[in-house]
Amino acid sequence: MVIRMCHNAKNISYGFIFNVEVGGFSVGYTYVDLVVRGRVSRNVRALVDTGSACMVLDSETISEVGLHETPFEVELTLADKRKAKAKLYLAEVEAEGRKGPVFVAELDVPTPILGTYTLETLGLKPNPVTGKLEVVGPEGGYLL
Repeated sequence: MVIRMCHNAKNISYGFIFNVEVGGFSVGYTYVDLVVRGRVSRNVRALVDTGSACMVLDSETISEVGLHETPFEVELTLADKRKAKAKLYLAEVEAEGRKGPVFVAELDVPTPILGTYTLETLGLKPNPVTGKLEVVGPEGGYLL
């Protein structure tokens, strides 16, 4: 499995998230407050990155929450085209009153990242004008 994610050697580079003005509105970063559950629960503030597929947390957060390790590893393609292998964990995530199971990739990032798989699982999308998440589908995603 190859997943595209925005990350460079020293800092996070959020390829699809930037500050611009659209129709007189300032559009920029979208952060969301989440509850991440494993053996314990923890509040996490994450950057919504629509250029990232997975939710990404650092090893310290994963250990503190006690996420369930899977036997799977993914190869992430970073924004600078480097490849990085990451262990996958399973967590329950809650945002905007919606919750569901998500895969979490372990990678040393300064800010937790909320990717599109998690957004789709929760039936949410970011509104870059308001900086908030909006409901777009059923909680748990669609079964087609």
